[in-house]
Amino acid sequence: MTFPILSAGMLSSFLFAFATSFDELTIALFSSGGLSTTLPKQFWDETTTQISPVIAAVSTCLFVFISLLISVADRPRRRSLS
Repeated sequence: MTFPILSAGMLSSFLFAFATSFDELTIALFSSGGLSTTLPKQFWDETTTQISPVIAAVSTCLFVFISLLISVADRPRRRSLS
């Protein structure tokens, strides 16, 4: 009973945290210490060192993935309204 009520909030908070993590490049640059590479740091390194179509492809894939997650999360709400 509790999980169906919480699932929409949990999914939206996951998506919000995922999207916010791309805005925290400064924290990723300082906290990684050069030993690990986060996705925003990898984007930064790729765009500053070389121009490659890989960044555009990965960005497009992330956009499509997040759009699909949002549409799947919104499906139960649309069904309950009709």
